[in-house]
Amino acid sequence: MRIAAVTAIVLLSAGCAAETNHRSAAAPSSAGVASVGPSASSTRSAPTSGASVADLESWTRAGSAADPVGYRTARLGSGAVTDLKSDRAFTSPSGKISCITDYEHGDRGVVCLVELKNPPAEPHDGIGNWKGGWIRYTGGKLTVGAFRGDPGPFVQGRGPELPYGSALSIRDFTCRMDASGLTCVNPEAGSGVQMSDAGVIPFGCLKQQVVTPNDNAGVLFGC
Repeated sequence: MRIAAVTAIVLLSAGCAAETNHRSAAAPSSAGVASVGPSASSTRSAPTSGASVADLESWTRAGSAADPVGYRTARLGSGAVTDLKSDRAFTSPSGKISCITDYEHGDRGVVCLVELKNPPAEPHDGIGNWKGGWIRYTGGKLTVGAFRGDPGPFVQGRGPELPYGSALSIRDFTCRMDASGLTCVNPEAGSGVQMSDAGVIPFGCLKQQVVTPNDNAGVLFGC
């Protein structure tokens, strides 16, 4: 009995010591401790509405650079894969944002489908189906919503997942995916955009314009 009691005390003491050491390692004092994580430029929050294009570009380019070659294909629901050649396509980890370019067919800029919580309503009668989450950003112009009679460039499918914190350069555009949404910037045009299911925010020279039937949009911003 005495041996068993002594053994139990030894095991209990060892367990307490291990727990104390674990707590000390997991929760050190913050006083005088230098940061050893990612740089501040890659961990700070995305710029908010009203930020300069320079700040937007700095934050976007601070993301982990993604290899563009890994995003030159698109996959259909059937599993068929298309080589996009000089174009690129990517999808957010949540699946709520999917973007593609279509330079091969003369369409400049980035087209995205976003699952907007409050998409713009149909501005008027149009031809085709109204897609409130259809976003097109060309640098000098940004439209939200469109009447579509076909899938456009998405007929080729959707691109691979672009991880959060990653930045992808596509010609004059750089786009960074983050948990809060997607940020794209075109420094040469002096503009940028943020998009998420919460909405679309223009930056730089992009100012809201009056929408006409010829614009095929629910909301229009131009430089």
